[in-house]
Amino acid sequence: MQSTLQMQSISEIITQVQSTTGEVPPPLVGASISVVGDHVYVFAGRLVASRKMTNTMYVLNLSTLVWSRHIPSPDSAQPPHPRYFHSASIYENKIIVFGGMGHSPASEDGLCVLDDINVFDIETMDWFRPEISISLCTPRPRYAHLSTVTGDEMVIVGGQDMSNNYLGEMNVLDLKKWEWIHVNTFEKHVGAYRSIVIAPPVSAQIPCVPAENQDNRTDAKDHPGTNPIYLYTNYNFSDVKRELQLVFAELSSVFKDCSSSMAGTHMPPGLRFPTGHVLGHYLILSGTYLSPQSQSYTMWALNLDTFKWSRIETGPVFGSGSWNRGVLHEKTNRFMVFGNRDRILLDDYNNRQVNFEHIAIVDMEAFGIYKLPEVTCSSLAQDMGLRLLNEPAVSDFKIITRDNQSILVNSAILCQRWPYFAKMINKKEAEDLQNNTLLKQTRENRAMLLPYPYPVSIALLQFIYTDNLLTAQQYQPFVLFQLLLISDMYDLPRLKTLTNHALHQIINMTNAPFIFETAALSHQTSLQIRALKLMIAAKKIQQQQQQQQQQHHQDTIAPRQRTHLTLSHQPSYASTFESNTRTAVYDQSHYQSTHPSPTLSVFRSRTPSLTPSSHAFHVLRPSTSMSAQGYPSTRSNHSFSPPVTPKPSVTAPATPTVNLDIDKASMLSSNSSSTHSSSGRSKEKKKGKKDKKERKPFLGAFGNKLSMTFQ
Repeated sequence: MQSTLQMQSISEIITQVQSTTGEVPPPLVGASISVVGDHVYVFAGRLVASRKMTNTMYVLNLSTLVWSRHIPSPDSAQPPHPRYFHSASIYENKIIVFGGMGHSPASEDGLCVLDDINVFDIETMDWFRPEISISLCTPRPRYAHLSTVTGDEMVIVGGQDMSNNYLGEMNVLDLKKWEWIHVNTFEKHVGAYRSIVIAPPVSAQIPCVPAENQDNRTDAKDHPGTNPIYLYTNYNFSDVKRELQLVFAELSSVFKDCSSSMAGTHMPPGLRFPTGHVLGHYLILSGTYLSPQSQSYTMWALNLDTFKWSRIETGPVFGSGSWNRGVLHEKTNRFMVFGNRDRILLDDYNNRQVNFEHIAIVDMEAFGIYKLPEVTCSSLAQDMGLRLLNEPAVSDFKIITRDNQSILVNSAILCQRWPYFAKMINKKEAEDLQNNTLLKQTRENRAMLLPYPYPVSIALLQFIYTDNLLTAQQYQPFVLFQLLLISDMYDLPRLKTLTNHALHQIINMTNAPFIFETAALSHQTSLQIRALKLMIAAKKIQQQQQQQQQQHHQDTIAPRQRTHLTLSHQPSYASTFESNTRTAVYDQSHYQSTHPSPTLSVFRSRTPSLTPSSHAFHVLRPSTSMSAQGYPSTRSNHSFSPPVTPKPSVTAPATPTVNLDIDKASMLSSNSSSTHSSSGRSKEKKKGKKDKKERKPFLGAFGNKLSMTFQ
């Protein structure tokens, strides 16, 4: 009888719960939580036990998870008046606090709503209060409102007055001049209890509505110089209504209703006290979900390219305990939720209580949500870099690849942009001076042996010349695998970021095992986890198909024959699948590997040699003709022609069809079985022996980098 594969849960490595120490803030109501750099700042709020207002600032070091209570210096300005349900926005390493509810001796219950602006400078750790003149655009006092910063402007949205009436008003503050410059009214109930407002980074270049909805499209390019703001509201928790407004604050607060553009198999429920953040091309929505069946903290993601919702499956962590408030640490692609894993969520929610004893850290990159690589140069500069690589007149150095092909380069550019190359050049020159020899080598006899095939070598040089991945060669999967390993070995963080992003874009169930192995060797844990999830999903699909076919096969057998059913009568799906996965890894004329893993071959062939290696890769030889990727047609030892570089391409080419042995995911199983034919077992046995033999020198070859030879 076929056993069932038991997959181990990986939720514990996606979401980790840790305890905080130090001067942990007490349970608070209506406190603001901000992330600046590697620290979290919790300001003000009302104490749950005594109902006393506070104006204390607590700081959490995210590296140590140790809390400290900030005490202002004697000569600094006094902190703002105690308050809660105020707003806090980040601008140029400053926290800008507006409004909230505080004390007032004039009111019967001793409370009032505020409309003041206070600024906390992170560098000096001091408070100051800017002088702002009153104008027609000055916002009315309010609490439980929303705020965000776009460009050099802070936008205040909605909130409630002292009578708990919603204020349908949006106000804009110029943070350079400290002037209220605009006000706009709208008929919507927007506040901290059911809404979020978020301005994506200017560099994100995110479309405003889905690309397929051309009739209703409103890109930022339609309004030059403007930055869109996303305003999301969910209300009527019994019959959830979802609204998404796009706001152009710089255009007199133009509103664009995108509610009908949202789609998805599962849509977010009505969340209470939600928080919103933008990371990459996703809007992250999180908050407290209460229903008769479930009380938990949930997270959702809206793809801002397609406007499709998807749930972020964080595992069982938020199913128990009291988790109350989430913030984003963009630097590490981590989402952090504060709470207490030993308390009851419903009890704390009824008191509006936020706890800080524990923190749950969610790896967003494991879901394909991460900060996108920054643009470092224009397309014109990238094109000039490629042209420079193809210009022999400015070259003074030769790169010799593992397959004995030569590439002329400029050593000054490589020294400037590749620290390891500069170190080797300086070391060689120092040795020559110490030996009283003059460095008079010509362009033809100054060379470095690069232990990688030509496609990988030219892709690396294209990156060095352009600081980007933009050509067809660079986006070949096997080239990306090796570029990621190179970036880790030679400490090239920009190349690692770009390659990691490219692999996230092409990852699927077929190439997941190779990406898993590459990510493991290059210490990209998040990419490794995402590949692992796809491998598990592929294994489950395979199992389901096997079970369905086996059940169908059994149903067609007469009852008298079922008692004599043996393993040989089982469907041949598994053996057929494994037979298909033994085909060539990549169907490309310039790359055919005889190893089960193109990733490990990089390390096995790390020892440099003037004699080209032939056991790992078969790339284009000097006698081959020009390929579609633009590889050179002829190479000789007597004459040199520079490599032909294709035109820049901003999009990666379609991922080639890859047939992989998905049983690499079997390391996750505790009980696995499959049926193979006798010939299949023999082949697998021989293949295993070969892999075992070839992996032996792996650790010995690890760490050997480049060697340089001067003729």
